[in-house]
Formats: sequence, structure tokens, C-alpha cells
Amino acid sequence: MAERPYLGIDHVVLRTAVAEPLFELLHQQFGLPVTWPLQHAPFATYGWIGVGNTNLEIWAAADNSDLPADCPLPLFHQIALAPVRLEETVASIQASGLSCKAPRAFVSRNENGDAHTNFTNSVVLDLSSDSCCVFVCEWGDMAPIAPWKHGLSLNQRRADHQAALEAVSGGRLGFERLSEIELTTPDVPAATEKWQRLSRSFCVPIKIADDVDLSVALGERDAIQALTFTVHSLDLARRALVEDGLLEQPGNLEEVVVSLRATGGVRIRLVEEPRTPAE
Repeated sequence: MAERPYLGIDHVVLRTAVAEPLFELLHQQFGLPVTWPLQHAPFATYGWIGVGNTNLEIWAAADNSDLPADCPLPLFHQIALAPVRLEETVASIQASGLSCKAPRAFVSRNENGDAHTNFTNSVVLDLSSDSCCVFVCEWGDMAPIAPWKHGLSLNQRRADHQAALEAVSGGRLGFERLSEIELTTPDVPAATEKWQRLSRSFCVPIKIADDVDLSVALGERDAIQALTFTVHSLDLARRALVEDGLLEQPGNLEEVVVSLRATGGVRIRLVEEPRTPAE
């Protein structure tokens, strides 16, 4: 497998009409760490929840007119890829035959009034639609809005966020990491071929990061249907969800699904990492 042109998944965006219920479910109910405290801005209410190998951004926009009229909220709407270096990553993606939007920088001033780039984004146009956006996101070293220490690399930030998850033992459900993204699309062969070109992974499911798979299935539109997370113990996670009245029925022995009523309809699946005999 050729080297992937990006480092991994920086974060996944969950769009919702109101941010607080999902943020509270994940943080207060499930005990997952907050990696970006909830912010209330004129354009959106947003915050990040740490899931170890990436972050889940809860985003409630002031205006949702960019979404299709028949695309209900909440939904997993965006996948942000972390570049090696933005220009290098975008050039490599384009060299594979996938088009990217011209990078756009978002700048604001720090407490001293100095202007710094917060992040620069480039949308992967051939993998994006109104209902599912895939983009490369490079954070500025001195990003004024970022809640982490200035100058941290993705790996350093990820180590901090992994440590935060481990400090709470994965929360009430024992979260370990994001392990799979389930995507639907009207044209499975075409979408599969494009994702394979992006990730340089030609197996099925597609390995879009070292520890995250992407499965592609037939659907009416490009849409992320579910996120799957590994947990320390599926039995313990199931028991905790039953105690809290948050287990979606029916279930099976190999996975559990968090109550769709509690999540507003987005599907959060939990599975247990296969263990080798030595473990």
C-alpha cells in the first residue's frame, strides 16, 4: 500500500440543531473528556469531545441552509483530514486525480490584537456533497481560537487527547477509539474507487487511517450513516446502557447501538476489539 497523503482524521463533525443535548450525553452521561469546551458564537454553538484517536465536534450552526432541505438533523456531516503539510497533501491528492478546492485560511486576532491563522481548509471536491463534506484541515501553530497549547503537532495533540480518555478509563462505556465510518452513496463502485485513491488503501473495508476503516454501501445520497467505536468490554457497555435506559433494541452479541432517541437519530455503534489469545 502506498503512503497515505495525510496523517489521519483530525475530527468528525456532527451537525445538529441544538448542541447541548448531544454534548451533555457524550460528556456528562458517558463521561467522555471535553477537548474543546462548548463555545457560543454568533455563527454556531460548538465543542469537541475526545474519543482517543480523533475528536467528535458537535456543531449547531445558526444557519443550516447549506444542507439539502430533506437532510434531517442531526447528522455526521464532515470528515476533517490532518495533512502532512497542507500544500504537499493537497498536491498529492490532486495528483491521484481527485480535485480539491483552493485552500482557504481562517484568521483571527489573539488577546494582544495580533492576527494569526487559526486553520486552513481545502475541500476534497470529488468526495464531497451538500450532505457529506471531506476536507483537509491544517491548524496554525499560534491559532488564537484553539484550546490546546500553541505549537503542538497532530501527534502531540492526539497523545494529550488519548491521555485524557485513558484518565477516565474510556468513560462509563469504556470507549477506546473510533474504528469505523459507515458511508452510503448512490454509486458504490465510483465512491469506493475515489476513497481508495485518496487513502491509498485498496482493500475492503477501506483503511482511511491506521486505525479507522471506511465501509461503503448503497444509499440515496452521500451520507455518513454511523460511527463505530471500540470499547474495553461490550458486556460492560451494554450493561451500562441498559441501566441508563439508553440501549437501542434489538441488539446482538457482537455490537450494541446507543439509543437513537437519545442521539436524535444518529447511529453510534459499539464493538469490542478482537483479542488475540496472548491478550
